[in-house]
Amino acid sequence: MSHRTQLSRRWMTVIAGFLVVAVAIVVVTVVNDRTASRSPVVRSAPLVEFSTVAATDADIRDRNIDFYAARAASDPASSSDRLAVAGLLFARSRTNGSVADLARAEALARESVALRTQRNGQAFELLASVLMARHAFAEARAVALRADSLEPANPSHLALLGETELELGDYASAATHFGAIYYDRQQFTIGARLARWYEVTGRADMARLFLKNAITHVDERDDLPREQIAWFHYRLGELELRLGNFTAADSALQDGLRRNPDDVRVLGALSRLALARSDWSRAIEYGDRATGVQLDPTTLGAVSRAYAAQGDTAQATAYARAMSVSALKQPGVIHRAWGLFLLDHGTPSERAEVLARAKRELRDRKDVYGHDLVAWALYRTGHGDEARREMAMAVSQHTQDQMLVAHAAAIGVGVLPR
Repeated sequence: MSHRTQLSRRWMTVIAGFLVVAVAIVVVTVVNDRTASRSPVVRSAPLVEFSTVAATDADIRDRNIDFYAARAASDPASSSDRLAVAGLLFARSRTNGSVADLARAEALARESVALRTQRNGQAFELLASVLMARHAFAEARAVALRADSLEPANPSHLALLGETELELGDYASAATHFGAIYYDRQQFTIGARLARWYEVTGRADMARLFLKNAITHVDERDDLPREQIAWFHYRLGELELRLGNFTAADSALQDGLRRNPDDVRVLGALSRLALARSDWSRAIEYGDRATGVQLDPTTLGAVSRAYAAQGDTAQATAYARAMSVSALKQPGVIHRAWGLFLLDHGTPSERAEVLARAKRELRDRKDVYGHDLVAWALYRTGHGDEARREMAMAVSQHTQDQMLVAHAAAIGVGVLPR
């Protein structure tokens, strides 16, 4: 295979991969393009003739955006070029937090499916992924249903549909669609979605198994960008962190950091892990490395808490203020980490605002974490009976998340093993 063909295939793999890697449960992906030059790669073949000049992954992505955008502009009927640009823009939005890139990706994905409905499943998947990124979960589910109706029993479409239903809290439908998937353990992106289903429904051992299998296959690939490879290690680390397995979490996250040393998701998770271990200095160190790239509300909250634990109220207040500013710019009714932070560290009026926002979100998004946020808000505002009813819903899937367990214990709700 020629060098040109290898690079072309590499970037089409990147486009497809980002459709499934960027999940709404998750947090905004950021990669520090300024430091990515530590691992140079060759420019993408569609853009330039073979050259020995090194370029970063970000450089190649940006140039490919220009290349495919020019092709799309010259051919108003090309659905594939619009899909290519949309996928690359979506990938970039996950690395720079750009609302403009996300909006442009959505518009182009809509154009692609309008131009070609049949045999255009990747465009439907991309559109649904973009909609989840901006928390339009009901519309994302409708798009996923459309994709499934056009290509019934397609494992990728079924996994996407199940994921949208997990976000909406429709666990019965999610179980139907995830249960219908034929999984050959080779499709690592489908494996990651199945892992999330197992995790939410109280089967953490299965979730861990599926993620480790996915990591085995990802680590064998040489055609994936570093941030995509690191994401799978991050997912495993996040799972172990939620389960309270700090040593295992650290091992997985450090593996992710070795693969992408400036990965903001991994750095943010390491900050929260250090906070859980009462290692305030490391929590601040990792958090500052992450927020130097993007002001993620969850990480800002972790750094604020670390400074507060050290007795530095000025810095704690500054980071808490930055967290609020950043959270209020995020899509959706409420940024959940911000809400939880205010419930534990905010004023009575702030807690009341969180309760109102959380109830509003729960009208459409009835997942276990939405019920947990409402339950904790009710508890922190003195509504014990209502809090217990909501908390019972939060633990109904037997999710083995230590935060849910702690909230349930405080409220007085028992957590039964699956």
